[in-house]
Amino acid sequence: MEDTVAYQLGNFIGEFIEYVTVETQLGYKRIMRIWVRVDVRKPLKRKKRTALKNGASVYVRFEYEKLTLFCFLCGKFGHGERFCSIRAIQPQSEYVFIWDISLHAQPRKNLSWKSKWLVEDDGGETFYFWQ
Repeated sequence: MEDTVAYQLGNFIGEFIEYVTVETQLGYKRIMRIWVRVDVRKPLKRKKRTALKNGASVYVRFEYEKLTLFCFLCGKFGHGERFCSIRAIQPQSEYVFIWDISLHAQPRKNLSWKSKWLVEDDGGETFYFWQ
């Protein structure tokens, strides 16, 4: 079942490559990590309506890792809102930001490193953590 769901969702976003078989729970939400090849000329997908076994339907929200230079006006990679072609077409009062920062997935783990040059007053090592 998970194989077909991962394949369908991956192909909805772009071109399915593979997925992690271990299901992850992050707080209240279940996460399935899927690798896809995305056409950067097209807007990113935000969600997809999916039918459950019992006949009910739910929306699956997509989050993306490594979301770099991204436009929240048109949903495409390669430029920011400041250089979006939509700005030339629509007046600023009519801008609709459909995409938001919730598309960016939380990091999988905290990154840390220690500096051999920085030492605490008591002689202990200094660690830095990013989230």
